[in-house]
Amino acid sequence: MSAFKKQLVSSLFSIDYVGENVYESNSPHIGGVIGPNRLFGGYIAAQTYFAVRDALRKNHDERVIFSMHYNFVSAGDPNKNIYLKLNQHDNIYSIEIAHDHKNIGLAHVKLDTNFLDRPENEKNVRFPHMTNLPTMGTLLDSLPSEKWRTHYHNLFNKLMFEVRPQFLIQNYSLDNHKVAFYARIYPECLSLLDEDSGIIAVIALSDFFVIQSAQNLARQHGWKTSTAASLHHKIHFHTDYVQADQWFYVETKTETSTGNKAKIFGHLYDSNKKCVMSFIQESYCVAHLPEAKL
Repeated sequence: MSAFKKQLVSSLFSIDYVGENVYESNSPHIGGVIGPNRLFGGYIAAQTYFAVRDALRKNHDERVIFSMHYNFVSAGDPNKNIYLKLNQHDNIYSIEIAHDHKNIGLAHVKLDTNFLDRPENEKNVRFPHMTNLPTMGTLLDSLPSEKWRTHYHNLFNKLMFEVRPQFLIQNYSLDNHKVAFYARIYPECLSLLDEDSGIIAVIALSDFFVIQSAQNLARQHGWKTSTAASLHHKIHFHTDYVQADQWFYVETKTETSTGNKAKIFGHLYDSNKKCVMSFIQESYCVAHLPEAKL
């Protein structure tokens, strides 16, 4: 376990209140799967939740965080400090996220007295046996391109999650464009988390490899993705507490895709097969036909 990876996990939970409803998060931050030099969207969504929860506790507000709608305004830089400005309007917190006086995100967090009920189809989910799934390293070694094998290996060496893929890059589900995998925080990093930090790590997972299902859809039809990015991300919470030292099952599907836009629905389950959160991701995914090789 590299010191760099531990530093990234530590920074996820190291957010300081600096006054006037502003929180600061020091770099370095975690980069995205598609663009390692762009801020990982799930990371800053998790920090936004952290800031609002801290504000609720400071104000002795016993309401729960019901949902969060995060708009990705522009790409963030993992090497710059992030500032989160909170403004409360009754049961809504609006949060402006910026660095270097540049807005990179806008979030709206809704409060309520109860969480959203878990989805009715929760009992119909078929959870695979994790022991039958390959490690991420095994899957990456099976990629046909040496360039992409090297790219993804370097990427996963810098991430905080250990992954066991069911449907992901090469072995995606053709019938419904599903991406599904188990993930957990590396055990060596668990000592860096507080007792109630599990839900924050889970939020990061809600935006982890989400766009992959849209990319798989394009690949199935012979197209190649040239660029992709998260646009809007909405999360509904079914709880505010999960234990961090467990495997979580993440399942996403591209329900609608037109032009360069895709709408992706997902659910995240704990090791007891209970749905922790539901989410909807709008993505921007530009694909083109690969050049013919004569």
